[in-house]
Amino acid sequence: MNTPGQYAVVASCLILGLIPAAAMAEDIISTYNAGLRVGTPLRSEDIDQADVFVSKQLPWKKNFACGWNLQSSAELALNVLQNDEEDGLSASLSTDLHLFSPRHRFSFFSGVGAGALEDPVLGDYDFGGPIFFLFHAGAGLQITHSVSLSYRYAHQSNGHIYINNPSLNLNQLELRYFF
Repeated sequence: MNTPGQYAVVASCLILGLIPAAAMAEDIISTYNAGLRVGTPLRSEDIDQADVFVSKQLPWKKNFACGWNLQSSAELALNVLQNDEEDGLSASLSTDLHLFSPRHRFSFFSGVGAGALEDPVLGDYDFGGPIFFLFHAGAGLQITHSVSLSYRYAHQSNGHIYINNPSLNLNQLELRYFF
């Protein structure tokens, strides 16, 4: 039996293997990043989720005199959901704001976006329809120059565009690689 985490690891290896060597050049360090997340439900949804994502820094940023800086990014994620031995896929696109401490040791982030589910019914859980909106917020710790570890709270629902509007609320751990 494959778990969402196993799917995420395999997909991350594939994505990282496809990155051209030129993208790792020092002059564009931290412009791109990729990683994986695994999450369990905050409430009783009984759905686990694993994400593989790539992110690109956007041009909007602000450096503060105290050394903190605010940056924006766009993220594309492929998500594997699992409920009662049944797997499902979704994809999402979000924009994020990242507040970095001096020397980028700590970060706080938040983002909003939208996505689509492969099938809006997963086991006995009905998401109401294929389109969903998402919100997430969290905090991270830079482990090395190119790796961070973060906690993220994630919420997704369809925003009442369908009759049925359940939400999925997750606690997620994230490993991010900056290149």
